[in-house]
Amino acid sequence: MNLAKLLEERRHVLLDFDGPVCAVFSARGSKHAADTVRRALGAAAWREMGDDTASYSDDPFDVLRYAWARLDRLKADAAEQALTAYEVRAVADLTLTEGVAEAIESLRAGGHTVTIVSNNSERAIHAFIDAHALAEQIDGVVGRTRARAQDLKPEPYLLDRALEQLAAKPADAVLVGDSITDIQAARAAGTAAIAYANKPGKDRALRSFEPDALIKSMDEIAHAA
Repeated sequence: MNLAKLLEERRHVLLDFDGPVCAVFSARGSKHAADTVRRALGAAAWREMGDDTASYSDDPFDVLRYAWARLDRLKADAAEQALTAYEVRAVADLTLTEGVAEAIESLRAGGHTVTIVSNNSERAIHAFIDAHALAEQIDGVVGRTRARAQDLKPEPYLLDRALEQLAAKPADAVLVGDSITDIQAARAAGTAAIAYANKPGKDRALRSFEPDALIKSMDEIAHAA
């Protein structure tokens, strides 16, 4: 679908945080974040992972999901708290994704709401938007607040929470995200999806999941809104 028409039809824009707004793990890489979460679980728990994906994955959310599914609640909470602390430190030195400030400004000027919906912790998201004086332009923040794996995309839980806060119907909303799980979560929640291919070659993988639109720059939203 044409991007301008899609935005015209959908008043509520849900923005993923890591990618569209900033690059959370860009400084030291997501593997460093995953290792930090594994260390928080302790050496014994790390060894118990064996050949499970969580023992070597570069994605800290894989470790968090493992902790929730396989370990006790104290361990799962420790993993979540370690990831939250890591994210808060990581965003302190980050800049905005190119074009996102203009995109938010254009969306708001056009009568859209803008809500951040992310697997990242709400603490880190609030810290970042406060540091960049974006709070007045953001209508809401819905992020991770606990260790529960079912809260995270590709599950629709976070999107459902955002829609409830907005008193909005799924048909009136669109999610902008840079991952396959964003598209899957949007589909599960009944919203439209704009895929953000922010790396060379990423467009092919995202397009295979049939988003409603695909962009390669946040400037495209600024121009279309």
